[in-house]
Amino acid sequence: MPLINKYKTLGLLITLWLCSFFGYGQDRCGSVQYQSKRILKNQVIESKPQFEKWIQQRSLQLKKESRTGRTQATYRIPVVVHIIHNGETHATNIPDEQVISQIRVLNEDFNRENADAAETPADFLEIAGSLDIEFVLAKETPEGLPTNGIVRVQGTKTSWTINDNYELKSLSYWPAEDYLNLWVCNITDYIGYAQFPESDILSGLEGASTNRLTDGVVITYNAFGSIDDGNFDLQSKYNKGRTATHEIAHFFGLRHIWGDDDGACLNESGHEDDYVDDTPDQGDKNTGCPAHPKSSCGATSMFQNFLDYTNDACMNLFTQGQVDRMSVVIENSPRRKSLLTSHGLTEPDPVANDLGIKEILSPVAGSCDNSVVPELWVRNYGSNHISTASIRVLKNNTAVETKNFTVDLDPLDSTILAFSPVPVSSGTSTFHFVIMQVNGNADMSTINNTATQNVLVPAVTEAPFTEEFNSVPPDWDILNPDHVYTWELTAAPHGTADNNAMKMDFYNYEDNLGEVDLLVTPMFDLLDVDGAFLQFDVAYARYQGSNDGLRVVVLDNCNTDLTTGSVVYNKSGAALRTTDDTSNSFLPKDTSSWRTETIDLSPYADQTNLQLAFVGINDYGNNVYIDNIMVLNEAKETGFNVYPNPLTNQDPELMVRFNLPERETIILEVVDQMGRTVLTQTWYNTFNQTNRLIISHLNPGMYIARVTTSAKTYVTKFVKLE
Repeated sequence: MPLINKYKTLGLLITLWLCSFFGYGQDRCGSVQYQSKRILKNQVIESKPQFEKWIQQRSLQLKKESRTGRTQATYRIPVVVHIIHNGETHATNIPDEQVISQIRVLNEDFNRENADAAETPADFLEIAGSLDIEFVLAKETPEGLPTNGIVRVQGTKTSWTINDNYELKSLSYWPAEDYLNLWVCNITDYIGYAQFPESDILSGLEGASTNRLTDGVVITYNAFGSIDDGNFDLQSKYNKGRTATHEIAHFFGLRHIWGDDDGACLNESGHEDDYVDDTPDQGDKNTGCPAHPKSSCGATSMFQNFLDYTNDACMNLFTQGQVDRMSVVIENSPRRKSLLTSHGLTEPDPVANDLGIKEILSPVAGSCDNSVVPELWVRNYGSNHISTASIRVLKNNTAVETKNFTVDLDPLDSTILAFSPVPVSSGTSTFHFVIMQVNGNADMSTINNTATQNVLVPAVTEAPFTEEFNSVPPDWDILNPDHVYTWELTAAPHGTADNNAMKMDFYNYEDNLGEVDLLVTPMFDLLDVDGAFLQFDVAYARYQGSNDGLRVVVLDNCNTDLTTGSVVYNKSGAALRTTDDTSNSFLPKDTSSWRTETIDLSPYADQTNLQLAFVGINDYGNNVYIDNIMVLNEAKETGFNVYPNPLTNQDPELMVRFNLPERETIILEVVDQMGRTVLTQTWYNTFNQTNRLIISHLNPGMYIARVTTSAKTYVTKFVKLE
């Protein structure tokens, strides 16, 4: 886990499973920040008590089995190392030898075969534990091809932070059910971080992330591998490969040895901090390389433990209790248990008839149409020539087509196969593809025979539009990748005490630092306009230096992939703040807690199939609220405009210029930047005319003039200067 880079006033704010090491401006472990139960805003909360009780019971069973002669097969874990580099031939693009060095360190540390195990103090020798595990660089790719378990990808930026979690991992990812993903890159805020194991069967893990697409471990390139194996470019404190040991222990469910409890000894429930019985109680982390013995909470500190924050050279053991805990997780948590039977553990054994799905080309994650044409990219992974194939398409678990194809594929050849159009309606549909037969017989390898794609068809609306969130808008989409906290409708005073707004509860969002949640508008067009702009209200108070974020991303062609959208608004922390910091869960008190943001959408004029994604980014700080979202068009000259613009005190008259159809009832509304109506006027237009309005007592600021006819609403903006 990464060591923490920020401190709460009440102490170090750590999540249980992300840790980074102190040094060079980086925190050691970010796993606690990334995902965990940490100190919850001024109170110590027992972490996952049901799961901890279950862990202890299961550990006792493991000990009993050990006494009765139980023999456990070695846990074998397939590892893929994604090296995200900057195009160099060195530095972040670390050599294979450095990867091999790290795998050696892991196998020695977890099995207690590390040379410095001899330095474990006599006080702890009887409880030092060995996990009996083997980390294996993957031998087979998800496609079923040979691999050395190392993937090199040039990144899209030169450095990364934990808030780039999604973008980083989307560059290169293998299914987390079958591989332990290790991403090695230039991460600057932590030395490393890991995702805690989730479970759909173990009680007490309800708050853990279910997001398989982010599961794994991230480590900075200069704390990966050991100086004992080569002249690698490593930080002096973290040059023995113990960052990966520490983070992968989090990946298998271990907590920091001091329990992330802000310096306390036993917690409120009287339990040991890390819920492992044989680790001594410890009030806080240790750093550097202390002299043994060192006392804490009336006990001798085990600063040599891999789950402390000491230098690599001073770490040398897990306890038997920690080993038991990891065993329980490995044998029961879904994406940990499945690693033990992964096809990535063995070299591929080619078979005669093996057609595999290389990629789903259609549908993609979003569709603007009410019909999609499924397309697959398939490949011959077998040794026989393939001439026929039968493939089934299912939508929402119902078969819609089983199609027989005639193909001409020699070994390793590929082709694209298309199916009949399939109707889809607004909302999410799930497409599943299954290879039924190859050359008239069952396919002889099943690892690449199925693939699934969810496709979202958005609702459609017309611009201009306004959403005041009196209720959850049914035609907006909320995307919640980790199935934990997400956007919700809540009371939020703003003008009136009973006002509603959408809220991201970052105050209680203890899991997954950097997690994103999307609130997405319906699809709209910006045709026949000179320009457009977005206006919305935001309210946010920081929690002691937290940096929760809010972004607005313009999406096109119904693609909800944020990495392909255009960011038009991006604020976090102090820049996002609209009122004073607070240590309490933030609730706007009145209009003074809010700020109106205005974003120019003119670059998207005359474009179609647009959506706006309001993206909350979790830093486990405090709540963010948004309200009164308006997408407003600026009319072309055939509509109307205002003059003068800007308006000054020397020009108190506002001239509204029309070129609108005759014999129309026209309503003019002027709205200030807080969304309040300051003027409304209605008249009947009998000919093309210029109307001159007198507006007095107008405060400086930006205003929106909106004209509504029977056919359309026209919008433009103007400014009142001092």
